Amino acid sequence: MKEKILIIEDDPLIRNELKTLLQSNSYKTVAPEDFSDVTGTFLTFQPHLVLLDISLPFYDGYYWCAEIRKRSKVPVLFLSS
Repeated sequence: MKEKILIIEDDPLIRNELKTLLQSNSYKTVAPEDFSDVTGTFLTFQPHLVLLDISLPFYDGYYWCAEIRKRSKVPVLFLSS
């Protein structure tokens, strides 16, 4: 089974570069462009790791990390440009 990584990044260039890099190293990734329901995306995808931008539209990365923590202890790495 491939390890799954959820990429929550609003900058399209960074998001696509991360996705390309990780997929080329045999990771399964999801990188949504809509950030209104990060928790729903997380629960659907069930990742092994979350790469989470701090500055996002709607709610910031700290908010989404707290929501993820209510449901899981999956590792979360914050990203910031």
